[in-house]
Amino acid sequence: MDAFRQRHEHDSYWCGLLLGGRCGVQLTTKLYTDRVCHFAHHPGAEGQCGWRDRGVASADPLYVKAAAAAWLRSAGHPEDQVRFDSARPDGAEIRSVLDVRFKERGLRVHLDQAVSPVWDQDGLEPVLGLSVPVTGTR
Repeated sequence: MDAFRQRHEHDSYWCGLLLGGRCGVQLTTKLYTDRVCHFAHHPGAEGQCGWRDRGVASADPLYVKAAAAAWLRSAGHPEDQVRFDSARPDGAEIRSVLDVRFKERGLRVHLDQAVSPVWDQDGLEPVLGLSVPVTGTR
């Protein structure tokens, strides 16, 4: 988080833009050593937001990203050549699918059932979360 803060010291982040949520209030970063660092509403603004996804599962994309980054690092993929994208196929919620791209390949991680897996999509291999049923055949 310290490196992120330095790299983005002049950037601002807002609820409802890029990160989910919808209230439009400015967000701050939360630095932790015992869990995944994340964005949060400024103190006092939390009650204004209609974002319902506040449980542990709302951090799933953060955990997936951290695990995928560690796995790819251990496999020798330079960090600056790995890209993460919160894809929104067919207007899905921002936390439904996470694309992990490295070299000419990639993974599409399905975190919920909102987006059906595509088994023969060029360059993206589907990875299904626990609540995503296997449909179709490979």
